[in-house]
Amino acid sequence: MLRQPDDKYKQPKMDELQAMIEEYGIQWHTLHCELITPMYGGGVESTKVDEKMPIRVSSIRGQLRFWWRLLAKYQWKIEDIAKAETNLWGGMNQGDDDGKASKVLLKVTNFPTAQKVKSNLVSYETFNNLKYVLFPASNAEEKKINPHKLLKADGIEWDLQFAFTPTITDKQKQQVIDTLQWWANFSGLGFRSRKGLGAFYVSECRDFPKICESLSSDDIAKANCQLVQRPVTASPLIALETAIRKLANFRQSPNVGRNPGQQANRPGRSRFPEPDALRRIQRNLGYDRNHEPVHPAGNIFPRAVFGLPINYQSRSERAINVMLQPTEGERLASPLILRPVYAGEQNGQKQWKPSALVLPYEHILDMTVRIGRDNYPIWQKDKTQDIRPIAENGGGDPLQAFLTYFAR
Repeated sequence: MLRQPDDKYKQPKMDELQAMIEEYGIQWHTLHCELITPMYGGGVESTKVDEKMPIRVSSIRGQLRFWWRLLAKYQWKIEDIAKAETNLWGGMNQGDDDGKASKVLLKVTNFPTAQKVKSNLVSYETFNNLKYVLFPASNAEEKKINPHKLLKADGIEWDLQFAFTPTITDKQKQQVIDTLQWWANFSGLGFRSRKGLGAFYVSECRDFPKICESLSSDDIAKANCQLVQRPVTASPLIALETAIRKLANFRQSPNVGRNPGQQANRPGRSRFPEPDALRRIQRNLGYDRNHEPVHPAGNIFPRAVFGLPINYQSRSERAINVMLQPTEGERLASPLILRPVYAGEQNGQKQWKPSALVLPYEHILDMTVRIGRDNYPIWQKDKTQDIRPIAENGGGDPLQAFLTYFAR
């Protein structure tokens, strides 16, 4: 299981860094980055854009460490990943009083002015086609007093500069370049970045042009990931909207994730088992007797594979009101990344592919969720044919079925 990005690392102090630069003539390499989808949050408060510092080096470093760990485990087959990570990226080793400094130096330059950022902040309601992934904003309390705003991508650019300390090996340098390529292809900035918000495009890196290149199918497979893409569009925002719509439809749209409703304002019953499972498990809390639990898959929670927590809500059925969380911990990061990916140019215009990347997730299928005092499975393989959205999209497990649906 891969740890998520964090900000805990040790870097050289400013006087040490300046002395190192002067003594060894450290060379900085520049990646020119352009925001291509709206950014949500990313500041000290996760849902707020920091007008003075919209792009944070600490967040980027955490993301780079995450991608490095993925490659270390699945592609490079490093045995002692924690030790190798600390040796390259810095941190505290067991028995080290002062820890190790990072061999990779990072800084953000030429980022937009506070005035530019402020002028680009708009209400989340501006992006109606992204509302499926903007529920933290729509569910926020006191929206009129403290509205959630997104940073429009228009003209938001910056440079990420990186350098190597003299102690880095050639092998470690190549690992960093490979890591930056994955970061450039699939990372995002701010809140909800795995659902495509805050996506950026690295348009230039003269010293290491590989970073700007798309990853090959072989690259994806070596990292034990899966990538499915849809036909190109000239707009990265439209590409993201397409990807989000496919996810929303798979999970809950009529004739795909749920039955068609009998009335226009009343959605049909879900074709996934979670609502009926909650009616069985929490029946003492009360539920609509017109919705007696009948789903044949039983008490399993397959949509948890897409990440937790899930906030189930119903005005009329208390049994369904629950914040579904993993048995261990409070959250489970989604292994699914949705994003527009650069696909070259046609007639001088950039093209973008709606893309779905699935990270290694097999361990999630064996996990459980906790409801009250009891635990319930996320997935059971023998239930595949009982869940129509999965059975009708090639079977397998929920993520495999979604990838099949995404490609259609």
